[in-house]
Amino acid sequence: MPKRFTGENVFDAAVDRMVEIYDAGHRVVVSFSAGKDSTCALHICLIAAEQTGRLPVEVIMRDEEIMFPGTFEYAERVASWSEVSFHWIYACQPIINVCNRTNPYWWVFDPELSPDEWVRQPPDIAYRIEEKSIERMTIAERFPLNEGQDLYSVIGLRTQESRGRNMTIYSSKGHVTKPNFYGTYHARPIYDWTDGDVWKAIQMFKWDYNEAYNVMHKMGVPRNKLRIAPPTMSASGLDTLRLASHAWPQWFEKVCRRCPGIRQAAHYGKLAMQPIRRINETWKDAYIRLCITEAPAWIAERATAYMELRIREHDAHSPEPLPDLAPCMLCGGGNGVTGSWKAMLQIMYTGDPFSFKNRRLNFVEPETFRPGAGVWGGKPSF
Repeated sequence: MPKRFTGENVFDAAVDRMVEIYDAGHRVVVSFSAGKDSTCALHICLIAAEQTGRLPVEVIMRDEEIMFPGTFEYAERVASWSEVSFHWIYACQPIINVCNRTNPYWWVFDPELSPDEWVRQPPDIAYRIEEKSIERMTIAERFPLNEGQDLYSVIGLRTQESRGRNMTIYSSKGHVTKPNFYGTYHARPIYDWTDGDVWKAIQMFKWDYNEAYNVMHKMGVPRNKLRIAPPTMSASGLDTLRLASHAWPQWFEKVCRRCPGIRQAAHYGKLAMQPIRRINETWKDAYIRLCITEAPAWIAERATAYMELRIREHDAHSPEPLPDLAPCMLCGGGNGVTGSWKAMLQIMYTGDPFSFKNRRLNFVEPETFRPGAGVWGGKPSF
């Protein structure tokens, strides 16, 4: 679908979007990660709230324990601003460790460990919540509403980051989504900003930001790959994690003790987490061997279910067997993303517990690896 150019610059457009929401009297909470995008979204809300007499701006951040040094230091500076009402929460929820196929979860501020074993401890202003689903960060139970008010969660989503994010804007027909299961709307005021817009705004207005970006950039990370997220969640972040091991060696040692397999993965990069097919072995044989026969039980169970599902769907539109390498373009919603044994192997080799790439299977519940740990009760991650 073509872009629509309005003639208005993206900064003014973002402010206007939030002014409209504040003017309507709704309750607005900024979902903050201490990353560059949520930084810009926060400042847009500060400007809009000041124009409409709605200061202070409410902000919520879920502490994930393991982030690049400088991240939580920046968050503490933001929390000290007088024009901000900061909710610093933590949920002790599991996060993916892609480097460990046997047990892919580690628990944030794990209550079964001594606090000395954590990479860091939460600040005094932090408080624990029981809800593990990230969708339940901003809910009416935590942010009560007056009559006629709606609850808006402001997120720093930008369509430049991925085609999927671009399509979410088209599907919702604008920067505001429909209310989710809990009745919360999501507002995405900077959805049309580029990386250049983000850094230009930070530089032009001299906004404070996460100093980890400076270190990452000096270590050679390109501007379009500067990300602030839990570094153990995806194989795509392992190359950056290797650079981080040189930039912050003491922090890296703590992370290695906390999450088994991180040291080897940081040393070998994404290659350490990719399936290796044997000589003269088909991709189908490799899938069965690596994802079922030789895989941990939880991966084998998911891989078997996924294999049966894909074969059944493929058989419904083709008399030929599922392709080994070249994807069937009728599989996977017509895009061929999962229409071959090779594609399936690349998705299921790590089990994909959060269903980032495999939307057909449910998330792997925390209780799978720790009895009594509960269930997600919603999406585990954005």
